Amino acid sequence: MRKSFKYKTLLGICRLFRTQRIMELPPKKIQKLFGKSFNGVIIPKMDSDLIDIDEDIIHGSTCLWYHQKKSNDRVCIYLVGGGMLNYPKPKVAKEVMILAEKTGVDFVLPYYPLVYTGNTLPDVYKMVYALYQQILNKYSPENIYFLGSSSGANLALGFISYINDRGEGLPMPGKVYAGSPGSLLVSEEEKKKASSLDKTDVIMSQKATLSVWEGMTGGKKVPQYMESLQLGDYTGLQDVYLSFGGEEVFAAAADSIKARLEQFGVHVTMEVAPGMYHCYSTIPLVKDAMPGYHRMLEYIKG
Repeated sequence: MRKSFKYKTLLGICRLFRTQRIMELPPKKIQKLFGKSFNGVIIPKMDSDLIDIDEDIIHGSTCLWYHQKKSNDRVCIYLVGGGMLNYPKPKVAKEVMILAEKTGVDFVLPYYPLVYTGNTLPDVYKMVYALYQQILNKYSPENIYFLGSSSGANLALGFISYINDRGEGLPMPGKVYAGSPGSLLVSEEEKKKASSLDKTDVIMSQKATLSVWEGMTGGKKVPQYMESLQLGDYTGLQDVYLSFGGEEVFAAAADSIKARLEQFGVHVTMEVAPGMYHCYSTIPLVKDAMPGYHRMLEYIKG
């Protein structure tokens, strides 16, 4: 892949500031580092001719709702990444409004629990479960979508297994878009691929993944499906779109995750974009990433 000048510059900046090494810091150190800029929930002023915006508190967490002014019966739950270190930034809230405008779908952006308030990953699952239950009161399950990136994509897919694990009979959402879902590696083949991708990924690495994971779980054991999407129970799920950058370490598990989903009869579309970075389709920082971003939009619109 021929990379644009801006993309090459972006990669150079990440290497200069040793982004990968920062993400490899022990959990307490990285939490202290990110905690310096933590200012709680900040919702920017937003205006739209197409969208009505309001907020709600669900299971103790703020949720920002984007409702189409015209009649609409579909909704997408947007799960940000970040390893439970940051709430969605004001810029992200504005970007979700653009997604709602471009897709014609309602959106909800949950500011789910973070590590700074003593929460761990199971607390996030409980919050999202409560949100999903409430959404089911307003929308048909086939018209409920999930869109996640990085650890948010891990959560979006892991949530399907969580529904099955709880066994309370909740219907499955219509589809899931998972952009660069993180997952702990299982097989030697995955680890071999990851060792090669460690050299091209400028953000994450195997070591960084383990450190972030320890921070999210508080070092406590959680169900396997939360750790490794390759071991999930996707019974009842119909459709998934998987997106990975070809140079990111998370792509090492791409084939395994796809195969696991297909074992449960899920229709899977997967792209591993040559030369692209972590979360390129959900965070299109350069023009090189825009084709992936547009494919994501079309998937949600469709």
